[in-house]
Amino acid sequence: MNKMQTYLRAHRPLCVVYESARWLKHKICGKPENTPVWYGFDHRPQPTNQEPLPLNAQWYHIARPLYMHEQVYYRLDNALAVHPHVKGFAFVFFMGIGDYLYTTPVLAALKKKYPTLPFYGYVGSKFDRNNSPLVGKLLAENPYFEKVFYFDGVRHPLIWKNYDYTDAFKDIPEGFLVIPVYYEYGTQIRHRVASLFDTFDLPVPVDIPAPQMYFPAQFPAPAEDYLAQARQGAPGKKGIVFLQLDSRGSNYVYPHIQALAQGLIDQGYFVMSVTKGGPVDNKNYVEIDIKKLSINQTWQLLATLKQEFALYVIAVNSVFWAASAGLGLPNLGLQHWIDKKVHNLWYPNIEVVTNHIYPLLPREKQIFAPAQSYTRHNKKIIDYKPDWILRWFEQMRNKQ
Repeated sequence: MNKMQTYLRAHRPLCVVYESARWLKHKICGKPENTPVWYGFDHRPQPTNQEPLPLNAQWYHIARPLYMHEQVYYRLDNALAVHPHVKGFAFVFFMGIGDYLYTTPVLAALKKKYPTLPFYGYVGSKFDRNNSPLVGKLLAENPYFEKVFYFDGVRHPLIWKNYDYTDAFKDIPEGFLVIPVYYEYGTQIRHRVASLFDTFDLPVPVDIPAPQMYFPAQFPAPAEDYLAQARQGAPGKKGIVFLQLDSRGSNYVYPHIQALAQGLIDQGYFVMSVTKGGPVDNKNYVEIDIKKLSINQTWQLLATLKQEFALYVIAVNSVFWAASAGLGLPNLGLQHWIDKKVHNLWYPNIEVVTNHIYPLLPREKQIFAPAQSYTRHNKKIIDYKPDWILRWFEQMRNKQ
């Protein structure tokens, strides 16, 4: 990254002006581009076994930064048709844990299509608004990936797809295609997963597949104590309710977790939570320390408990929306701000509590929250009152 790019990224208003001007110039004066036959900007490459461009080092990666709202389409079959000596795929990730979960059905489909090619994963090493290095831990558990590397990346303040992953090239072997994992997210997109299938030129399933989760054969030792506590406290209860009431993406923590957890306990449930603030002195409540338990170990804990107890989730719109779908758990999903693109993230296991009815979500899967059921957290975000959440939860549970 040159000095000008570094300066622009440090000054967002200037970056907005620069990227807007670059996009406008592209729209007005842009000439047709010759790209390698295995990807295209805003168009899908046609099938071919001819490559007019030189098969040099530049052929293996995306040629330039993207413009605003620009989409990349891949046709990896073309790469193998014109250059059969491609040695493998280097998938570059600069995303959060939930974002990664949406990619798992696509990565599985790609491995099924290209079983002999090695898949290497490259993950940003920094926590920032776009990226979580914990994605690397999940890739290490993914059986389709042979190796995982970390790179020192820098997020773009305006265009998330222009995350600087230059540092990753030091670990990418010669002959590997460098494939940033892009997805689309918008009101016109059917679903995040459908967008990914489309991006990688794979048939889009009629029914959106849930995330795929991969666990080691042996139950993780750090989770043994939590499993024992649940096995001691949950028998005789209506079930276990798992809470995830904070969101990194929206910088939100639900402020009434103490009252909500206590209300669930009073109604006859055993409660577990990864969000702090609950009644830790109550024997029917367990708070999971995420510093001791990895996210995948938490999921494996829930997968194990699901086999023994009725298990439910209450979660704000964050990673556990996707995770609950992967685990097949009923989820009372608290949509704590108006997002007209929320259908991109929804799965049928989620009953969405919302103060705004979304036309692109099934109406029967939306629970409308009247004005008296919440208070304002700030101009954008609302806090649902605990007694209303308890009422909605019982409503969801009775449908099971």
